[in-house]
Amino acid sequence: MSVSSEPLTAARILIRVEDGAFASRLLERMRSPGVRARVLGVLRWLRLLDAVLADYCSRPLDGLDPEVRAALRLGLFEAAQLGVPPAVATDRAVRLVGRMGRWPATGLVNAVLRRAANQWQEVTAGAEPDLRLSHPTWLYRRWADLLGEDLAVQLMEVDQQPAATWVWFDTEAVRERLVGAGVELVAHPWCPGAWAAPAAARALLAEVEAGRAYAQDPGSQLIAHLAGQLAGVGDRMVDLCAAPGGKTALLLRHRRWRCAAALELRPGRVAMVRALTERVGGGAVVAAADAGRPPLAARAWDLVLLDAPCSGTGVLRRHPELRWRLSEEALPDLVATQARLLEAAWPLVAGSGVLAYVTCSLEPEENERLLENTWPGFTTVALGELLPAGTRWVPTRAGGIRLLPSADCDGFTVHALRRV
Repeated sequence: MSVSSEPLTAARILIRVEDGAFASRLLERMRSPGVRARVLGVLRWLRLLDAVLADYCSRPLDGLDPEVRAALRLGLFEAAQLGVPPAVATDRAVRLVGRMGRWPATGLVNAVLRRAANQWQEVTAGAEPDLRLSHPTWLYRRWADLLGEDLAVQLMEVDQQPAATWVWFDTEAVRERLVGAGVELVAHPWCPGAWAAPAAARALLAEVEAGRAYAQDPGSQLIAHLAGQLAGVGDRMVDLCAAPGGKTALLLRHRRWRCAAALELRPGRVAMVRALTERVGGGAVVAAADAGRPPLAARAWDLVLLDAPCSGTGVLRRHPELRWRLSEEALPDLVATQARLLEAAWPLVAGSGVLAYVTCSLEPEENERLLENTWPGFTTVALGELLPAGTRWVPTRAGGIRLLPSADCDGFTVHALRRV
């Protein structure tokens, strides 16, 4: 893809995301780093971009054509965050809106960006942390109440940085071949088997595209390692909400199970899970089923992994549009779904078996508050003792752990209950 076409491609993707599409899926096979940087950057900084633009636009932004909004946001983002000279960024945006068929708006784009691009620092200097770091006010206040204001600001700062690509390899032979070819691989500071290649990202991505490596956040990888430890000598495991399949595949890669199953509600994603598990030797039955009504035998599973659908507030650096779609009022519906899945999961656990409950959310309602009451016949597992040295985490009130978003991983909350 030529450099000149990157803004146009980015604008079209941003328009689709505004209509409800997910950026991660639209960018899944996008090889242009320039397009990825623009799309994810605009989504990360959306609130602040719009606040600055609104000061210099005589019309409400939501009343403009989508193409005009996209051009304005891209132009200001390039000038404010990519280091493009304001005059160049403005000229690009004017040409971009014309290429998208909105020639009558070229004057507006030119006038707004000529002023806004030069005022970014002045406008943002005195802004409150949530505006300055482009997060919803309600979410910032929740995090400040939960973790303290300083840590809340740190989490928002992390969300504004691109996430590194970490992978695990299908076999050790793949890693050894890359090293032999001169690719410098960097081991993750605390997650076993997670590797990056900062100086050779394309070589690593080529292995992912060829199906010899799998890109997965180290926090997500760590959960699979923890789950394997929790099962002890047990040899029957089920992953109730398996897609995209990374945790299931890692559980299969690192040990043999007498019986392994993976359920996924959406039939279209079952094939994805099945293909990934077969890459590491298979051995799992993958089926389309509702985890709220699992077609599984009761008290038969040594490990029941429930990675529940959630708000995703721990993965906002990878999925920045989520912060603009989520509202505090939407949490009760998510909690109701999670409670339903938990009620279906605990009867599956065998004697001495473990239920591992996971979300990529930092919110207490979706995590510890669902588990604070005593569950008859279960005891809490102290997960902190199982974590590798250097893991950044805080305890929850229900005896679980919260992996905080950082440069090293996304945010996850994990609880484990063992049947006694």
